[in-house]
Amino acid sequence: MSYNPYAYASEEGAVNDRFDQGIPGRDMHPVVEQQQQQGKGPITGYPSRAPFQAGSQGIQGMHGNQGMAAGLPGPSSSSGAGNGPFQSGSTSMAYQLGQSAFSNFIGQENFSQFQATVSKATSGSSGLSHYFQVTTAYVLRKLQIILMPFLNKSNWQRLPDPQVQGAFLPPKDDVNSPDLYIPVMGLVTYILIWNMQKGLQGDFNPENLYYKLSSTLAFVGLDLVILKLGLYLLVSTNSPTASFIELICYVGYKFVPLTLVLFSPSKPFYASMLAKVYLFIAFGVFLLRAVKFNLFFDANNDMGSIKKSTVKKCNYFLFVYGFFWQSVLMWLMA
Repeated sequence: MSYNPYAYASEEGAVNDRFDQGIPGRDMHPVVEQQQQQGKGPITGYPSRAPFQAGSQGIQGMHGNQGMAAGLPGPSSSSGAGNGPFQSGSTSMAYQLGQSAFSNFIGQENFSQFQATVSKATSGSSGLSHYFQVTTAYVLRKLQIILMPFLNKSNWQRLPDPQVQGAFLPPKDDVNSPDLYIPVMGLVTYILIWNMQKGLQGDFNPENLYYKLSSTLAFVGLDLVILKLGLYLLVSTNSPTASFIELICYVGYKFVPLTLVLFSPSKPFYASMLAKVYLFIAFGVFLLRAVKFNLFFDANNDMGSIKKSTVKKCNYFLFVYGFFWQSVLMWLMA
C-alpha cells in the first residue's frame, strides 16, 4: 500500500471545518467531544472561538472605557458613533471652562447682563440675525438701487411682516429692508482693495492695513454720531424712528460707491472726477429716499405723534446730510 502525504492534511482540514461549524464528526474522540461541550477547543484545551470572540469584545469595551476615562477616544465603529460622546464631552468641557473663566473675569452680575444682551441681540425679529437673512437676488437688486437710485420707480417703504406683530419682513423678502451683509462685506472689500493698490504702487506696508481700518471706522463712527444726534434733536424719543442697527446699515452702504471709486481711472482727471461725482450724488439720493420713507413709520404704518413741521425739518437735515456731508466724507475716505 502506497503512502499519501496529503491524506492526513485533508482529513485534519475536514475535522477543523466541522469544529468551526459546531458539528462534531462521527469519528471524534469522546474526550474531545466532552471538551467542546464544556466550551473548550479541540485537543489543546483552550476556549473555543465563539467564547474567545465574546471575551475579546469585552476587552475592547474595557479598553474603550479606560480610554474615555483617561481622555482618549475609544474604538470607533463604522458608523462613526464612537467619536460622538468624546467630541461632545470635550466641547462641553471647553465651553464650561471658558464660561467660568469669563464670568470670573468680569464678575457674575456683569456676566448675567452680558448673556441677556447677547440673547436679546441674536434672537427675535429685531436681532442681528434678522439683518443677515439675504439672498443673491436681494444683494444684486440692492446694489442696483444703491448705484442707480434714479431708476427705482417702486415704493421705497418697507413691508410689514404679516406673521409677526409690529415687525418688518427680512431683507430676503423685501428689497427695501436694510441689511448688515452688504456693509460688512463692503468694508472688508474696501480695505483689501485699498491695500492691494498700495502694493501695486510699491508702497505696501502691513501697518497700512491697521491704519486704514482704524481711520475708516473712525469716519463711520463720526458719520453715525452726526446722523443719530441730528435725528434725536429733531424727532422726539417716543416717535417711531429707525433703530440704531438700521442706521448702521444705511451708513455702511457708502462702502459700495467707495469701492467703485478705487477702480475709477486716475487719468484723465475729468473721468475720475465725473465717476466720483456721480457715485457720491447717487448715494446721496439713495440715502435720502431710503431713510426718509422708513424713518417715521413703524410696522403698522403709524407715524406716532410726529408733526408735519418736524418731518419738514428732518427732510432738510437729510438733504444736507445725504448730499453735502456724505460727499465731503467720502471724498476724504476715497
